[in-house]
Amino acid sequence: MSDKSERRKRIRREKRRQRRKERSFRRTVRTIFGWLLSVLIAIVLGYGMVSYCFQSVYVVGDSMNPVCTNQEKVTVNKLCYLLSSPDRYDIVAYRSVDTPDAYYDIKRVIGLPGETVQIRDGKLYIDGSERTDLPFDDYIFTAGLAENEVKLGDDEYFLLGDNVNNSEDSRFLKVGNVKKAEILGRIKTR
Repeated sequence: MSDKSERRKRIRREKRRQRRKERSFRRTVRTIFGWLLSVLIAIVLGYGMVSYCFQSVYVVGDSMNPVCTNQEKVTVNKLCYLLSSPDRYDIVAYRSVDTPDAYYDIKRVIGLPGETVQIRDGKLYIDGSERTDLPFDDYIFTAGLAENEVKLGDDEYFLLGDNVNNSEDSRFLKVGNVKKAEILGRIKTR
C-alpha cells in the first residue's frame, strides 16, 4: 500500500509542478502580449498625433519676419481648425490645393469669410473701416488685388505676411483668397 500511496503522491506532485509550469508559461505569454499591445497602441497614438494633430514645417522666406524667420522650424496645430475656424491675426500654414506638392507657406489671417478687404493709401480696410490694430505697422506699398475691394466667400480667408512689403500673399493672383480646406493649421510662435 505504501508503494501505491507513494506513487500517487509523486503523480500529484508531478501534476502540480506541470500546472505551475503551465500557469507560469501563460503568465509570461500574457505579459509579453501586454507589452506588445502597449507598444502597438503607443505607435498608433504617435502616428495619429503626427498625422492628425501636429506637424513640423519650415518657414521658407522672409515674409513673416520678425515673428518667423527663414528656415525656422515651427509646429502646426492641425487639430484646432477641425472644431473651429481661423480667427483674425492667427498665423497659419497653408498650401494651395492646385499645387499639392509645394511646401506649406506661413501667413497671417487678415480677412475672414464674408468680409470685404481693400488696401488704400498704404492702409488696410475691412468692410470699409481702417484697421489700426494690425500686428505690423508698415506702410503697404503694393495693394495688388486688394487695390479694389476683395469680397471673401463663405470659406475664404485673406492672408498677409507680417513683412508686408516682402511677401507674396493674398494680394497676388498666385495666392489669392485661401480656402479653409487649404489651411493646414495654426502656427504656435515663440
